[in-house]
Amino acid sequence: MKKITKEEIIEVAILILDERGIDGVSLKEVAEVLSIKPPSLYNHIKNREDLLALAAYFSLKNFYQTLLVASVGVEKREALLAMAGAYRQFAVDYPGQYELIQKQIYWENTEAEVISNQVIALLQKILASFDLPKGEQIHFIRLVRSYLHGFSSLTGKKSFQLHKDIEESFLYGLNIIFSVLPE
Repeated sequence: MKKITKEEIIEVAILILDERGIDGVSLKEVAEVLSIKPPSLYNHIKNREDLLALAAYFSLKNFYQTLLVASVGVEKREALLAMAGAYRQFAVDYPGQYELIQKQIYWENTEAEVISNQVIALLQKILASFDLPKGEQIHFIRLVRSYLHGFSSLTGKKSFQLHKDIEESFLYGLNIIFSVLPE
């Protein structure tokens, strides 16, 4: 009998997730990739929902690290621009992980929620340098997230077909949004 670990199961689930999306992740598929029988997975996970919760934790951690690394060494507007670019790139490079972290039902009330709160705290820390009142920070974060989600989703689906530079359009929108920030 082949020995497997929980980490290997999660790695395979993530690979399938990024290749086929949430609906493509099944215990049968994970077991096939690992060359084991599906019941062997139950030694490490409870069910598909448990597997997706574990994958969500990994995905949120990966997402947070991506944003954190992008913002190191830069401040204010440059930090926001760097994080926005990293956000969009993550969504395009890891479409399944991105899809999963958008579905809070898979990770709320788990350890992954702690990571999600760290993402918000990171953004709030940068926004505090603009003297944006705390009450407005969440509204601003939601606005930026909505823009990034829409732009990232359309980019990932190759929906922008006009002969104008996509990066230029992306920055154009960000600059409009960031123009409301106090200096």
